[in-house]
Amino acid sequence: MILLDTNVISEMMKKSPSISVMSWIDRQEVTQLFISTITMAEIFYGINAFPDGVRRQSIEDAFNKTIRSAFKHRILSFNEPASHIYGKIMGQRKALGKPMSVLDGQIAAIAISENAALATRNICDFSDCDLEVIDPFTC
Repeated sequence: MILLDTNVISEMMKKSPSISVMSWIDRQEVTQLFISTITMAEIFYGINAFPDGVRRQSIEDAFNKTIRSAFKHRILSFNEPASHIYGKIMGQRKALGKPMSVLDGQIAAIAISENAALATRNICDFSDCDLEVIDPFTC
């Protein structure tokens, strides 16, 4: 099971996405790729930062269609087990002098609670979390 971080989903949504990312995605078993509600929130925030108009609406429509078709039944939520892991991760990282953002901490906690690897460009952001991290931008 692999949880896709926001930067991977964002890359896939580009008109000309990274060849290495798309090649990596193509080599994966699609049923093993998941997205989190945290990533969805980040994407929806980015979409809503665009001014109202046709472009914003088309991006939102495309994202909604992708979520419904490509990730149906493969959306992971920040739940009670993840909240316990989140507290541990955030405390450990703070003690190491490497505090994490709230959203990255939630994404890491979801991945750990589901025994999933995390695919992200931001390898350093998830160091010292006892989490398998994959960088599809360099694979």
